[in-house]
Amino acid sequence: MLKLIVVSCLLVVSVFSTGAKGECDISGIWNHSAKPAKLFVNLSKGEISVHSHDNNAKAIGLVVLKGLKLDLTSTYWNAKMYSAAEDSFVDVQITSKSCNQLSVSFNNEEVLGLLR
Repeated sequence: MLKLIVVSCLLVVSVFSTGAKGECDISGIWNHSAKPAKLFVNLSKGEISVHSHDNNAKAIGLVVLKGLKLDLTSTYWNAKMYSAAEDSFVDVQITSKSCNQLSVSFNNEEVLGLLR
């Protein structure tokens, strides 16, 4: 009987933790909050690239973030974003303010907003 209770509790916890990870599917097309551009979130490749850009057609296909992974706590995503100031990719965090709004932060400061 005790085994049944323990197994049932584990099943309930695993179902709810899986639900928390999958609460919002961030894959797909997102609008840049400050520019006339759309970014494509590709979870299978673990990257975010420029889908379209009204002011810079040459940017289409450019990988903006790479190494996209869900954090172990399942509360945010980790990624690397190119920084012109650093001339390299830097660690950033992506948080979901809602299923229609993402915030990309570097050193706890928002550097990119995405909207659906």
